[in-house]
Amino acid sequence: MAKGSRQEPNRVRYNPGNLGDLLKHGWLVEIVRFLRRHNEGAPLRYADTFCGFPEYNIAAALAERIRERFHVPTFRRLQEPFLARGRYAGSVTLAGLAAEGHLRPFLFDTNPEALASFPAGTAETLQIRSGCDILDTSDPYDLIFLDPYDDIRVDCETLLGKGAARSRGASLLIFLPFQGGIQGELLGAAAERHGINCLTGIVQNPGTSLDGRHHFAAVFMPSLSLNPGAVLGLFGELNIVTARVNALADLP
Repeated sequence: MAKGSRQEPNRVRYNPGNLGDLLKHGWLVEIVRFLRRHNEGAPLRYADTFCGFPEYNIAAALAERIRERFHVPTFRRLQEPFLARGRYAGSVTLAGLAAEGHLRPFLFDTNPEALASFPAGTAETLQIRSGCDILDTSDPYDLIFLDPYDDIRVDCETLLGKGAARSRGASLLIFLPFQGGIQGELLGAAAERHGINCLTGIVQNPGTSLDGRHHFAAVFMPSLSLNPGAVLGLFGELNIVTARVNALADLP
């Protein structure tokens, strides 16, 4: 793929715009908007270490579902220009739009084509070996987004523990697909065991040809520097997004 291309390879291993995408990206948009309001005008330092591509092809049925039935207005507004041309905006693109241009992205992906798809000068490339290595660094970020789809068997408890330590200076959004229903319960139990201040959203996927067979979890750990009362308001907005994704999952 030529450097600077804004498209993903012809073959991807999932359908962009599925239920998992709506959960994690719906949360991402609300979190970035919140941090933007509370950052006093400075660009948000945003680390996305499973960054993927700026945008993807989207199946017509999934684009129609977002437009007609996913009632999350800001997310839908940001996606509409992409949906109009059969595309779906990825996490870095959405974060930039939600931050209204006040975003300083730091990116990593094990796929060099993904990194090359972002035009030169638009983001800084992180010098790490694995996406989760960001948790072992001390560089300051406003938000770290981890979407370790290829690391689906990752030790979630270790990841949560490291995330909790990292949240002393950064907010974290972690997305984890899982297969068995009990894994969602174990995730919540692990967070409670570590005493982690976080919000967890679970989407139970009925399983379709477009959405795949995995269930989905999103975990948000707010930075300790954020106002607790304001964070509770954000938690309410994230719960609304989760409820609306689950409403889609319940529809035939």
